[in-house]
Amino acid sequence: MAQCNGCLKDNINGFCSSCETVLFNRSKVNPQLTFDWEDISKRIDGQPMGFSISGVQRKGFIGKPRGIELVPKMGVDEKSKYIVKPMLSRFNLPDQSPANEHVTMQIAKQLFGIKTAECAYMKFANGTPAYVTKRFDYNENGEKLNQEDFASVLQATDKYNSKTYQDVGVWLSPLNKVDFLRILIFNFISGNGDVHLKNISLLETADGDMMLSPSYDLMNTKIHLTDNFLALNLFEELEQTSLPLGEKYIYTSSDFIEFGKRLKIRDSVISKTIDMFNAKESELIAMVDKSFLSGKAKALYKKNVVENYKLFRRK
Repeated sequence: MAQCNGCLKDNINGFCSSCETVLFNRSKVNPQLTFDWEDISKRIDGQPMGFSISGVQRKGFIGKPRGIELVPKMGVDEKSKYIVKPMLSRFNLPDQSPANEHVTMQIAKQLFGIKTAECAYMKFANGTPAYVTKRFDYNENGEKLNQEDFASVLQATDKYNSKTYQDVGVWLSPLNKVDFLRILIFNFISGNGDVHLKNISLLETADGDMMLSPSYDLMNTKIHLTDNFLALNLFEELEQTSLPLGEKYIYTSSDFIEFGKRLKIRDSVISKTIDMFNAKESELIAMVDKSFLSGKAKALYKKNVVENYKLFRRK
């Protein structure tokens, strides 16, 4: 059965009308790109190397749609409207990373009400998979919006080890604190161990305020490598890094309840958030089954989600 390359709606070849609107301003864009990663990789500076997903994930830029096609940014003066990522250059199942990121972003948005960057699963001209996301740091008039990640906001010396999620949370507005709690629980449930300080940002609003930006770079990292349950320590006590080498701190819902309390979120709101996640395990699994992941990758994704739910519900 065909699914929309944006929202995964059934019985759609290419993009449904809603996705054509939010992704491409009503243009009927073909999910088959007419260029390969190599055609735009020469525009990319040297890639940093490391042992995290983000450290080796390449990305390039695409200009506005021309007719039914997305094309690489043509010149330095042209504003890029989209970011395109090829499959990972290494790690386990590297060709599954575009479908992984795509379905994880859709699950966050559709099931848990998390504001995310609009995205699509596409293919390069040679048939290899591509993840395409619409930039949110430009307004409708093409003006650049201020965006600042939390490595900068908190003046962190290291994007993983120098600050905690509690440091981020206490900085946020009351409304964003609730959003942030939801994002962290989702990252734990979905197996995303790479939401470091540079993957959490503030974005300028139309009123000039700096609020939590749409989420981006969400994926189940456990499909590709073995990493921590969360990228940062949740609490200022440094619960992960204070353990002996080789041991992992095992999170449960009680940790996220305590986190919400520390951010001064109302108990009723925390309970409602926990209940929402507990109620949607089967829907999450169903969305993974509808995704563009391979059978093997789907099995790994679902196995990890089931294991994480068991931990989350542990007393």
